[in-house]
Amino acid sequence: MKFLLFYKGHYGASLRGPEMRYAALANELVALGHEAVLCGRTGDNQGIPKRVGFVPVSNVWLLLKAFLRSDVIMLHGGGPLVLLLAILSGLFGKSVVLDGYVPHWVELDEVINYGVGSSTFKLLFKAYFNVARSLLGALVFNQIIVANKRQLDMFRGMMAPFLLTHDFSRITVIPFGCDEQKDWSRKSGKVMLAELANNSFASDDFLIGWLGGTYGWFDLGGVLTEVSKAISKNNKINMIFFGVDENRQAELLAFVDTAVRQNIVFLPWIDFSRRLEYWAGFDISLVWGGQGYENDYASRTRNFDCLTLGLPIVQNDDDEWGYRLEQTGAGLVVKHSDLADVLVELSNCENKVTAMRESMTKLAPKFYWSRFTVKLIESATNSPMSRGRRLVGLIGFCMVLPAISVFFIFTLVTTLFKRS
Repeated sequence: MKFLLFYKGHYGASLRGPEMRYAALANELVALGHEAVLCGRTGDNQGIPKRVGFVPVSNVWLLLKAFLRSDVIMLHGGGPLVLLLAILSGLFGKSVVLDGYVPHWVELDEVINYGVGSSTFKLLFKAYFNVARSLLGALVFNQIIVANKRQLDMFRGMMAPFLLTHDFSRITVIPFGCDEQKDWSRKSGKVMLAELANNSFASDDFLIGWLGGTYGWFDLGGVLTEVSKAISKNNKINMIFFGVDENRQAELLAFVDTAVRQNIVFLPWIDFSRRLEYWAGFDISLVWGGQGYENDYASRTRNFDCLTLGLPIVQNDDDEWGYRLEQTGAGLVVKHSDLADVLVELSNCENKVTAMRESMTKLAPKFYWSRFTVKLIESATNSPMSRGRRLVGLIGFCMVLPAISVFFIFTLVTTLFKRS
């Protein structure tokens, strides 16, 4: 079969979560004998796996051809033109899958609520557009894939007023996956991190990695306050970030005691293909969602690299990874008020960290990409939708759009009023 995986990102040396997901899925699809094409803004051989095609979104003609020649079209996002192409492809008998892995509108709304967005109108418009796209997928597309049960229930809630439970089977949980484990060297990883930082780390330095972005919906201020306290108690503790611009660095360092700021290290993004070599040098990965709705629905993509590495995770409670870590012993779920003490304890207890590493290593095979690729193929090919059913869904969606617009205007006015 021919698969088109659409995400309007950059497939190069530094990949974010969605690009990582699609590059890995495409690689596994090709390994299973299928044809896979990635579609994004840019791409090169550092981000696009061998034998996987690439179509730039800027070339409308190539984009149209890619849609029409594919058997399965999988969308993570997409604007009006892409959604129109997806609807037309569905009417021509193609299987269209909405990748609802991250409910991005929840993230955007968190940013709006925190008041850190540059433009309330722009962020709110994007959030409502994301909601509308999710509803369109629920009513018109063959399949929706989500990361966890919380997201599954969210999409069921979207479907229920229109279809009751009749199309619940069209929503499938397919988590983010991980690469198969290799014998990564912690010593070499620590040396590589030190070289990148123009620094040197002692063999007994305790390195904490923040492996993802520093987005506004994370509680980084609270985290760094506690990390600062931990460093004050043990100066062997270092926390490392990647790809943070200078303005954001200044914002984050404001939460750190001046005397220990040298232990907060900012490094550039590293090549996607070599990230695991560097990250093998960490002792733990720190993940901390904000105290809002985003943390209820999120599935942290970088945690899956920790599975590949056998890297323990320390995080606050959520509905997916928190339970997983507590049940397997592959990490710790801690309260904000206990974070500093936990970090100090781990930095002085190598045996405890080693035990968590072993548990993470045992957990990893359940999340290999090969397992989820097979599940994607099965779900995409076993969810037919007739033209009549698709047209009914499209008509229903068009009738709902005016109501969505009314609530967008109402929410915009009330949000601006609260800020004033």
